[in-house]
Amino acid sequence: MKSIVKKSLAVTIVVFMLIMTAIPFASAATLLDETKKVSFKVSCDKPGYTFEVYEVAKLKNGNSPSFETAYEPLFDGIADEVKSGKTKDILHKLDSISPALSEMPATAISCGVFDSKDKTKTYSNLEQGIYYVKCTGFPAGVKSVENSVVVLPYFKNNSWVYTINTINLATKVADDSPETFKEITNSTKKNVNYTDVSIGDTVDFALYNSTAGSSSIKLTTYTVYDKMSKGLTFDKNSVKVYLADKDRKKLSTIANTNYTVNITSIKDGQDTEFNVALSKNYLADNAFYESAVEYVLVTYSATLNKHAVVGVEGNPNEDVELKYGNDSHVDSVPGNKVYVYTYGVGVTKLNENGTALAGAKFAIYATEANATNKQNALGAGTSDASGKVVFLNGKGEELKVQSGNYFIAELEAPEGYNVYGKVIPISVEVTYLDTFANNTWVENAPADGYSTVTVTDTKLIVPQTGGYVQYVYLAGIISLIIGGAMFLVSRRQRDAAPNPPMDNSQQN
Repeated sequence: MKSIVKKSLAVTIVVFMLIMTAIPFASAATLLDETKKVSFKVSCDKPGYTFEVYEVAKLKNGNSPSFETAYEPLFDGIADEVKSGKTKDILHKLDSISPALSEMPATAISCGVFDSKDKTKTYSNLEQGIYYVKCTGFPAGVKSVENSVVVLPYFKNNSWVYTINTINLATKVADDSPETFKEITNSTKKNVNYTDVSIGDTVDFALYNSTAGSSSIKLTTYTVYDKMSKGLTFDKNSVKVYLADKDRKKLSTIANTNYTVNITSIKDGQDTEFNVALSKNYLADNAFYESAVEYVLVTYSATLNKHAVVGVEGNPNEDVELKYGNDSHVDSVPGNKVYVYTYGVGVTKLNENGTALAGAKFAIYATEANATNKQNALGAGTSDASGKVVFLNGKGEELKVQSGNYFIAELEAPEGYNVYGKVIPISVEVTYLDTFANNTWVENAPADGYSTVTVTDTKLIVPQTGGYVQYVYLAGIISLIIGGAMFLVSRRQRDAAPNPPMDNSQQN
């Protein structure tokens, strides 16, 4: 009997101990100190962001009979969300009405502005309550921003917490730095950075510009600026604009009603400046922000003209910048330059003494056959007083050519000189670098950009045989003239002599 009682008592004690350990005693938790101030620190190591902090609710302790601890909204519109106790619901509601925060009552004024230039800021000595951290300024490249809700104090591990050490706001934003770059798409040298062409040739360009913004934070401006050297004639009608993917493949065409081509500076013999700007209405459309879209592709063409610079300096075409912005900020990124190279060809004409000889006519051809047959000339020119020949094309412009081999023929020699009777080869030899150095892609090229040849003419000499034959002919003609004259004189003298007397003895 005693054994049964002892066992029952032991079980009772164990159960009691288990019950006691399961009960959370109020004495084990820290009581709320209503007089204590709260504080929190924010940081953002990404430049270009501005945050404002608003107090949107206060913590209130009720007295008898409810003895309720609850948050009291400081303005209408978020009461239900605050009562639910879910910070995500509160944040979503605040985001939807945040444009009206400036109209909130004085009790809900901003607690201060934080700019990411300072990187960190501490908000201290604040009333217990709920605070809304809103991003009010951001770079133009931002794609998404997540605002924050801070609740202080909060209960954790049987105690009240009054301070948050750091809220890293940089983790709550998603941004990107767009890029812009230009390529030559029909380079004769199979290089997107440069090409090598003749006057009148067309060069095709492509401008790749990263997209920015998002369907939730849309851009209001997006413009790419270009500057073309005087040696290139811009074809405004060639401009086309597309959306492209990450591999730069075209996805769709942007209608010309959704962008404008603005030429801000254009004049013969001067650099051309222009820009291509997407319209604000188009930027408000979601098509620009589709996930597959990575680039805005602008294509256009230009023609090498008479003002082109020959040689290693080249004729640059500069992607000046991409400028993009939203309601908060406008940013820009610089682009690159690509180069169009061309070269000159010429002849120095001399006589047999090595002195400059004027008046010799030459033509230049793309093939030896054409030079032999004197057909399809690329240009022609006549030596001047210094013996220099400048080849002109059919428009009367100085001929400028891409590197390679050409052929020259002398068409006419100055009076008293022989024509050089053979086809003259001339080569424009150029070597290009793999990297841009010393402001050029060219490693070796003709001095001053010109390849020239010297052609010497000799005086015309009449062959001896030819001269003797000419003298015989001349003597014969003179003899005929003299003989004819003597015949006429003799005839006249005979006609003028008296008739002899008649012999009458011979009459019948």
